Amino acid sequence: MGSVLVVDDEKAFADTLADRLRTRGLEAHAVYDGASALAAAAQRRPQVVLLDLSMPGMDGLSTLKALKETFPQIEVVLLTAESGLQSAVRGMQAGARDYIVKPAPLERVLEAIHEAETHRMDAARRQRMAETARLAALGVLAAAVAHEINNPLQIIVNETGWMEELLPELTTHSKLHQELATSLSTIRHQAQRCKTITAQLLTLRATTPPRDTLQPFQTIVQHILDERRQRWEAQVHVEVSCPSSIVVPAAPWKQIIQPLVDNALDALEQAPASKRLAIIVQQHNDELEVRVEDSGPGMPPAIQARIFEPFFSTKGQFGTGLGLSITYGLVQKLGGRIEVASRVGEGTTFTVTLPIAGPIRSDYPV
Repeated sequence: MGSVLVVDDEKAFADTLADRLRTRGLEAHAVYDGASALAAAAQRRPQVVLLDLSMPGMDGLSTLKALKETFPQIEVVLLTAESGLQSAVRGMQAGARDYIVKPAPLERVLEAIHEAETHRMDAARRQRMAETARLAALGVLAAAVAHEINNPLQIIVNETGWMEELLPELTTHSKLHQELATSLSTIRHQAQRCKTITAQLLTLRATTPPRDTLQPFQTIVQHILDERRQRWEAQVHVEVSCPSSIVVPAAPWKQIIQPLVDNALDALEQAPASKRLAIIVQQHNDELEVRVEDSGPGMPPAIQARIFEPFFSTKGQFGTGLGLSITYGLVQKLGGRIEVASRVGEGTTFTVTLPIAGPIRSDYPV
């Protein structure tokens, strides 16, 4: 069971309920208003929120809508008095999973949490299966197309080189010579660009990189940041939070993290101020969770729904739209999951969760 967030303006009630849930082995935290609920959801990423409907200021329905807009994967169970059943029905229509009439026995609360968590996991599993099947089919098609295109592209590149070698012998007209040379250079450049794209297409089938070289996760992240230091050092505040004891296979994790860092840095180029990039690594039992957060302009829901699609890009001619698709396929192949949470004007967070491969060794030489 994941974590639970209790949201109720009655502080004593919220604290007591969170304490009782902790005695049952759940990770539970309490906050006392809607704004704090949104902040706690962004920081703690609870799986289930127990949300009081009757709160001053930002009421329960408003908080519910904001939660579902920003964190659609979170399940919400409403807490209501007998007189608030009509509001509870509206809350169910707005995306709440269940409602509980206060006061309720702890067993009823636990039952609602369990059902909400089960629904969340089932929905996530169905979505992952559908996305995996769709991207696998696209990967097979893309690989086949790439193979077919690579041969004529290579011929174009070779013939262009041959013409460039012959050009000085064919004309002495300086202006015509320069125009032909410029055109041939353009052909070569664009053909090479196409070959780069087809090479990326071949990786959509998500061939798993070798897993035998272990490195501290801190080292992997530092190498990635060092390679991009010119992009962030002058204007981006970078935070890295990672236990030194976490050691992982280097190749797959580097291939996963690099596109997420590049994506964050691209987003931060559009941020007017307060440019922040955070990489947060945590171990949860037998899984490793990595969050890459940026304070960029964020994405509306319509963009979020498509960012893992091959060839979908918001970068115009500067993006191929393949980086996140490749990352998604690799994470799926390794038995993990990748999620995105974003809100316009408030930044974006990518969360990757993978089973830990190999032992976590605290004695690894760093």
